[in-house]
Amino acid sequence: MDEVIQYLEKYASIVEIQDNIFTVIFHENPDNSIRKLKKDLSKKDIIFRVTREGDYYRLTFVEWKAPKNNILVPLLLLLGTIFTTLVAGALQQGYIPWKNWSYLAKGVPFSFSVILVLGTHELAHFLTSKKNGIAATLPYFIPFPNPLIGTMGAFIRVKAPLSDRKALLEIGSSGPIAGFIMSIPLSIIGLLHSKIGEIREGMISLGTPVIFQILSRLCLGKIPESSSLILHPMAFAGWLGFFVTSLNLIPIGQLDGGHILFGILGKKYHNIFSRILLLALVPLGFLWSGWWMWAILLLILGTRHPEPLYTEEKLSTSGYILAMLSMLIFGLTFTPTPIRVVP
Repeated sequence: MDEVIQYLEKYASIVEIQDNIFTVIFHENPDNSIRKLKKDLSKKDIIFRVTREGDYYRLTFVEWKAPKNNILVPLLLLLGTIFTTLVAGALQQGYIPWKNWSYLAKGVPFSFSVILVLGTHELAHFLTSKKNGIAATLPYFIPFPNPLIGTMGAFIRVKAPLSDRKALLEIGSSGPIAGFIMSIPLSIIGLLHSKIGEIREGMISLGTPVIFQILSRLCLGKIPESSSLILHPMAFAGWLGFFVTSLNLIPIGQLDGGHILFGILGKKYHNIFSRILLLALVPLGFLWSGWWMWAILLLILGTRHPEPLYTEEKLSTSGYILAMLSMLIFGLTFTPTPIRVVP
């Protein structure tokens, strides 16, 4: 613990030491000092939990060496997802790849766009985790042999406890914001190459979030009510990016929205709102049955959220701005009936 004492004395006066628990008084702003100390010690594979007792802070130190990232598994999953999204993109345009594998080239616009949106979302999480000194895995893409989208998304896994509410807010909001921004130019390019056709019985109709309505109006003008917009694969990938963003921003459990909710309101209100919103998915299921599957999945994963190592710091203005921006994006991307079949 000599190394810990050396770093700690830069920021605080040590009052008491009991094994790996230090009681201290910080010289200056405690939040800034704790953040600097965390950055110093993360290089030494040491993390600490902070509790406050008046002017005194109790720091519990432990060694934590995050496992190294496995590059092979994420790479294989990425290659698998490229293949399944190429197949899906070709099928969307009426080409059956297993009859002629050269048809896979028809799926390039969709596959490229989907990988770009999902990759941007997860890469933002990864880089923000790294910025905050928190180890995380590389993005894991999930290939899925589905003729519509060819993937079940992507994720990263944080490999160390989250340090504080600031980090929680930044990590939770970075992915949706980055994915939302990337979906906009893809949607615009795709909409400019989309077509207007007739509404036919049995065709799949996509719910239109506010942001997609705005972009569609700007690119194509007003579409007659008796007509249907036949999306170019890039436009569909943009729509999918908005949909994934809205799903992630639902403030439940450990979804991105759950991270943001915990970062702003703390443990008590996170637990309350998570349960209320989980119940709210039940009536939404009468509009789209997928909400019931989403509710079951979230129930299995749980609505609770692990506490960061330090929860009592004051949030900066930038933290509240990130939270408000994320809520705005949720409002712009959410649609209660994402998919339906025209009767």
